[in-house]
Amino acid sequence: MTAAPTATDASDTLSIIRQFKAKRDRVFAAFTTFETMAEWFGPPGCNVKGGSVDFRIGGAYQMRITMPDGEAVVGGQYREIAPPDRLVFTWKWEDDEDWTNLESVVTLEFLAKGDETELRLTQTGFPSSESCGRHQFGWSGCFDKLEVLFAA
Repeated sequence: MTAAPTATDASDTLSIIRQFKAKRDRVFAAFTTFETMAEWFGPPGCNVKGGSVDFRIGGAYQMRITMPDGEAVVGGQYREIAPPDRLVFTWKWEDDEDWTNLESVVTLEFLAKGDETELRLTQTGFPSSESCGRHQFGWSGCFDKLEVLFAA
């Protein structure tokens, strides 16, 4: 099996910086298990209906998401795990022709800011600038849900 090429067009790079009122160990931990990710993954109106997380370098994750217009499945593989500082994984939508022979790379950096955490997300390798914009919306919605989870 040949790995999908990774696009690196800088014009289609997504960068989001978000501050959370939680220590970085806790923010990092929110990305490590299926059960926790299912609580916050997906923008408003979307819910995780199944999936798995094999949280180790080379391990895979998959999330089956119900959206207002149907269902989608995203998955990838963990490339770097350095708790609580950094997490890198691939990202690919299944059954989406725009993502045929393409996977993007998500890099998360967790920076301690006292009792809070600054999360820096960078995602590269989108099939189009429109896709990049949809992911901006999606990740922002995910982080809104994550913020509510930390406030509970």
